[in-house]
Amino acid sequence: MKIKTAALLSLLALVISGCDQLSGESNKADNQAAEAVRPSQPKAELNLADGSILLLSAEHMKSYAKPNSAGKLSMHEYSYTTADKLAENDVYMQLQNAGFTRKVISNDSSQFKVQYYKKDLPVIGGIYTTVNNKNIATIATLYWQEK
Repeated sequence: MKIKTAALLSLLALVISGCDQLSGESNKADNQAAEAVRPSQPKAELNLADGSILLLSAEHMKSYAKPNSAGKLSMHEYSYTTADKLAENDVYMQLQNAGFTRKVISNDSSQFKVQYYKKDLPVIGGIYTTVNNKNIATIATLYWQEK
């Protein structure tokens, strides 16, 4: 009788552990399905003056040239679904990998201004403006002087 009880308990333990393993696999599959349904962060290109291209986790809104006495100011606007400092971090990580350094120009509750520097290239200005709607969003304006 003791052998039958021990065998029955062993079998029960094996069945329970198998159910836990299946449950874990089911949760993993559910998580993967949820990630597949969730839209990924958009990737937008920023073409720099030297011809290099940055991939930003934002949506490109518009690009335009603003004429001035030195030539034109190349302006590029992007929309981020994050706060201004997180948007700036996305841009700076890309620029830092391309050899740029940065200097914070101003930092207040609604706007964050930064300049990015690299030898022999025009200074890139960045203005990150927080938009207060239901969800926090940031408009990133990146610009540099061209001849």
